[in-house]
Amino acid sequence: MTDRTAIVAGLRRLGEEGRPASEAARWAMREMAETGEDFRVFRLMAHFFSAYHVPVEHLREMERWEGLSTGGGPLTDAELDAIIGPLVVREARPS
Repeated sequence: MTDRTAIVAGLRRLGEEGRPASEAARWAMREMAETGEDFRVFRLMAHFFSAYHVPVEHLREMERWEGLSTGGGPLTDAELDAIIGPLVVREARPS
């Protein structure tokens, strides 16, 4: 299993457990760091897109989230969770 595949599988598991987006994002960022993947918010958004049914315009809001290791912005965990909404797991990889 590739690192990307493992991260997406882990994100799906968190979504199935009903975890909020901010918690799932922090988990994914730790996994990305542990696997040596350079952190880019775009990569985080791509992992979320592969794992969940979330509109791209909602994912773009991650750039303003205070939880980013890059300094982020003014968006709190609660605000990110509200924008992303419940993590609805994508059953198949998007085409």
